[in-house]
Amino acid sequence: MKLEILSFAEAGNYQKERLVLKATDDIDIGKYVVMRSKRGKSGGPVSGSKSAYWLPDLIVKSGDLVVIYSKKGKASKKTLESGQVVHFYYWHLSSAIWGSNTENTAVLLNVREWMHKNPDN
Repeated sequence: MKLEILSFAEAGNYQKERLVLKATDDIDIGKYVVMRSKRGKSGGPVSGSKSAYWLPDLIVKSGDLVVIYSKKGKASKKTLESGQVVHFYYWHLSSAIWGSNTENTAVLLNVREWMHKNPDN
């Protein structure tokens, strides 16, 4: 995968909690979805009800970071002195989801094919 989960920062602290992703190549991050899943006994994700954050269509450069805060906020970006760009996004959740007491795990998916249908058509 050309986007990887780098770390969880301030997990459990709603105001600061964030998931940090890193591009390992030039990519369109709009092809990726982060899902929150429960951890099974082995520590891996289990099937069932999940929430997801689909990243927006945007080409990012290799080495750039994508930071997803759990809280509400407005998307932005910042260029570091190194030239690396950090893209900030917000999941708009009402509470922290990555703390050790939540038993959640992050699943990053590369979505190559998909379809949708609205219930009214």
